[in-house]
Amino acid sequence: MLFKRLLLMSSAALGVIIFGLLLLGEFRTWQVQSSPQQKKYLTGGLPHLAPKGFYAGYVPSLSGSPWQGKRFDPINDRGVNIFVNQGKASAKYPFYSSIGASSRDGNLQVFRINYNNSANPWWVRLFLDELVVVRPGFFLGKLSLKIIPGRPYQITFFDLQQDNNRFRSEPK
Repeated sequence: MLFKRLLLMSSAALGVIIFGLLLLGEFRTWQVQSSPQQKKYLTGGLPHLAPKGFYAGYVPSLSGSPWQGKRFDPINDRGVNIFVNQGKASAKYPFYSSIGASSRDGNLQVFRINYNNSANPWWVRLFLDELVVVRPGFFLGKLSLKIIPGRPYQITFFDLQQDNNRFRSEPK
């Protein structure tokens, strides 16, 4: 009897935690979708050419991050994130790129970055970036978390700006 009661209480507590996390995801998505950056994002478009080389990254809500940006290989529709720790650059979290409809913004066509590949840890595979060009050489990106199929949670916006001077060779 005690075991059944503990199991029931544990299940109820887990349910409350999961519900709370889903509610938090919906709230964060609402914040992102209601932000001034969302209006700018919706006016963006597809690049005339796929990005090539390094694009410096910036997340307004995250200062001091080791993430430096992304390096794109348009010939193979791939890329990788670049990080710098203690002065040393490294390439992490490879991705595939494609063009397609936005996961959350109706028929808006975006440049999609998909991390769902075997080279990434399971938790990285849940992320999806969607980029639009807001001016030549400058992308506005949206980071999403795919937990529930067909209903990604919007996490934040980020900027990518073409930078032909840094990370010309592939970091290890």
